Amino acid sequence: MRYVTHSVFRIVEADADEMSEHYARTLSPAKVEPLKPRQRISVEDRHYSAGRYSVWNGRCHSGMKVALASAPDAYVLYLPASGAMEIDVGRNRIVSTPTTGFLGDMSHFENLVLHEDRSHIGMAFEKSAMIQQLSELLDGPVTDNIEFSGTVDLTTVKGARLAALGNLVWNCLDVDDADQLSASAIERLFQTMMIVLLEVVPNNYWPRLTRPVSPAVPRRLKRAIEYMYANVSRSITVADIAREAGTSVRALQASFQQFKDTTPLNYLRTIRLEGARKALADDANSLPVADIARNWGFSHMGRFAAAYHQAFGETPSETARMRWSDARQRSMKD
Repeated sequence: MRYVTHSVFRIVEADADEMSEHYARTLSPAKVEPLKPRQRISVEDRHYSAGRYSVWNGRCHSGMKVALASAPDAYVLYLPASGAMEIDVGRNRIVSTPTTGFLGDMSHFENLVLHEDRSHIGMAFEKSAMIQQLSELLDGPVTDNIEFSGTVDLTTVKGARLAALGNLVWNCLDVDDADQLSASAIERLFQTMMIVLLEVVPNNYWPRLTRPVSPAVPRRLKRAIEYMYANVSRSITVADIAREAGTSVRALQASFQQFKDTTPLNYLRTIRLEGARKALADDANSLPVADIARNWGFSHMGRFAAAYHQAFGETPSETARMRWSDARQRSMKD
């Protein structure tokens, strides 16, 4: 993790063009407008960046509307202290007040409306970091985008704990350099926050994160899975799998949906990704990345690298480098 960087800005009585230029220079291209005609805009912000994470404490004194042209590819959390903010996500408008936090995919934001005297702590997590954390919790690949419900009720016990953790992260960063924690400790704090968010804020991976013991799997479904493992490096179709399992394609698809909550080909893709990741992380495996990928059914290296990064939040070569680094450290100790 890179060292923490710090920035502070305070803009008083600025016009819309000045604020738009500031956003383009420091955050992302955006069009800023006052909430009232010819109103001047006043904002202040303290911001810390730490590798794939960032946190800031901002206040908008005057109110303003921000239309994002190209939002960062990150998940953002807002923990409000005062005032209201509205976020337009597609056709939905979500309102964040002092009792209602917000967590969402910033790349889907269209407009932010910050009302007078709005203040909050904000935290941003690069998507790859959140996916990597979720992959570790699931002990498997993340095959779909993470979709959070949006609002967070901060009046509940879990919501209050989430807010307290956010304030802890902020207070550990907003100190003199001599009193700041190590980069490793700060990274662990952000990782803890991601785990809490995934466990507290409703999302489409909740069923897998909280899944009870699976019911008994039908014999034909077991045969289908066994066939997948036995032929993992070959190009196989749903029809091939259904034929070997002794069932129809439609029945096979229904069985996978009922018992595995996915399609047969997505399940096969998961097997391949998990197998490739274990092989890349195995100290005893000295094969090049390309050979490992082919052994697990990936013939196109570019598509394999893209699918792997989407599933685990890191590239295949990064996983392999961690294996080599760990092995080298052990050999030095020996």
